[in-house]
Amino acid sequence: MVEVLVALVLLTIGLLGVAGNGAIAVRASSAAARERRAAQRAADRVALLRAEGCAAARSGVLDDPAAALTERWTVGGSTAAAVPIDVEIRWRAPSGPRTLLLRSGILC
Repeated sequence: MVEVLVALVLLTIGLLGVAGNGAIAVRASSAAARERRAAQRAADRVALLRAEGCAAARSGVLDDPAAALTERWTVGGSTAAAVPIDVEIRWRAPSGPRTLLLRSGILC
């Protein structure tokens, strides 16, 4: 009888450990999905600015409440050869505010 109780206690502890690891995995997966979405938005913004060309590219801000993030892009001063671009994506995560910065450029 005692052996059965000990086995049940050990099984319960093991199952609690598995459940805890599952929660950590879900949290890490959702954080990675948010970062991947932010990186994709930054890359999309750079592609849009490149499509506009050197002369038409302008700095700006886009607040997207549906995606719960804010885009801010800065187009630097143009040289004869290139225009630098900084795209910053900000979003709220359970651990606090997060920021991703992508630096790129447009060849003129």
